[in-house]
Amino acid sequence: MVRTAAALFVAFALSACASAAPHEDTDMRSITAGSSSTLHQGETVRLPDGATLKYIDVPQDSRCPPNARCIRAGDADIRFEFATSGGTTAPMTANLPEAPSKNMGAWRLTVEALAFGEVQPVTVRIDPAQ
Repeated sequence: MVRTAAALFVAFALSACASAAPHEDTDMRSITAGSSSTLHQGETVRLPDGATLKYIDVPQDSRCPPNARCIRAGDADIRFEFATSGGTTAPMTANLPEAPSKNMGAWRLTVEALAFGEVQPVTVRIDPAQ
């Protein structure tokens, strides 16, 4: 009896762990092609074909802050991680204002805006690749 109860407990515990991963996956926010979306550092979003895009960080930002007088406007590098629905992952870096658009798989990522400050949300748009 004790062995049966222990076996049922282990089976129940394993099935609970197995069902946790798909639940997390369904909580991921999906974004629509052709519309703007704001992402926060570390956030991963699902693209229309099941691929994912993760906003990693801003390793370099020399943009002129608002209300400041600068000789040069500066630029910013924004790092992302793109993963196809099949699981192949590739790093990608966009640059404002020099190279805000990058192709990634079947999609074209365009960085539309990057906020100033320590926490830097980024606004992106996803369109079919050209």
